Amino acid sequence: MKNNKSLIIAICMCLISTTIIIYNIYLQKNVESIYNYTIRKNDDYEVLLIPNNFYETETLQAGKYYVSNAIDSYIINLKADVSVDKKVSMEYDYNITANLIGTVNDNNEDKEVWNRKFILKDNIHKKEDNITNVPINEQININYKYYNDLARSYEKQYGISIDSILKIKLNITYNIILNDNSNKAEDFIELEIPITDTISEVKENYEKVTNQKVISQENKQLERIIIYSINGIIFMVSTLVIALNIIKKVAIQKQANNWKQKCILKYYKDIIVQINSEPNLENLKIINISILEDLIDIAEQNQKNILYYKKTNNNETIFLVIIDDYVYIYRNTILEK
Repeated sequence: MKNNKSLIIAICMCLISTTIIIYNIYLQKNVESIYNYTIRKNDDYEVLLIPNNFYETETLQAGKYYVSNAIDSYIINLKADVSVDKKVSMEYDYNITANLIGTVNDNNEDKEVWNRKFILKDNIHKKEDNITNVPINEQININYKYYNDLARSYEKQYGISIDSILKIKLNITYNIILNDNSNKAEDFIELEIPITDTISEVKENYEKVTNQKVISQENKQLERIIIYSINGIIFMVSTLVIALNIIKKVAIQKQANNWKQKCILKYYKDIIVQINSEPNLENLKIINISILEDLIDIAEQNQKNILYYKKTNNNETIFLVIIDDYVYIYRNTILEK
């Protein structure tokens, strides 16, 4: 019975907590924003070839595979456009970096052994007032041959073979200001270029579009409520897990008790008598027994039969021994199927 009450309480608490978090999420989604902004990012490039007798043009278009030893450089354009639905002030910084990373394969796992950073574009700081749009458009020249020669020199110097990749990254940090509200955030564009003696390509590693809804400081209290609700639901889920463990323990106890009861009914069938209804115990003094084996001892010592019956309202099994003015009772409180 105690376990059943604990289970009911745990389920009710989880339901209440779930209702709260759903309601708070609803409030958050329907709260009026101060402004919304979108960052659209894109890149484009072309491949400048080393003079040769095989290609008809000096450059190749983007989106293809290229013979590494034919590449002189990549001419890359990185574009990021921040658009706001209201006029705001914006302070932002950006730079462009490159990381040449060397890895070796050990037990089918790539492990980094070399990482060299290059500053391709020094940090640029700008501030704009009363604007709705800030475009960033930078072109960089990636000397592929230089990085390839550097990677091969590393291999020659240390006598190992490495897999090399060049990661080009436009790093953006911005702060959008409207009245007394400000929103600081970071974003980036990242490209990956394999540095090999075979073929090369350009892989994009960034989200093309970022959307953000900015609410007032007062409405941000709703965010805290949601966090509290999430913590509450985590606690309630933990409570539910505990409750499920209780159910499991009760099931195990129930199974063991029923098995034990069947054994006792089998081995003590000579002194146990099943009756169909509850006897009249009004004039008897009731003594409750907590262990069925103790009741069996009492019956044997006094050469009495054990009467037992099942209550139809809750399937509770009752064992009892009547001796003079006393009735000794053992109740099987584990419900049966």
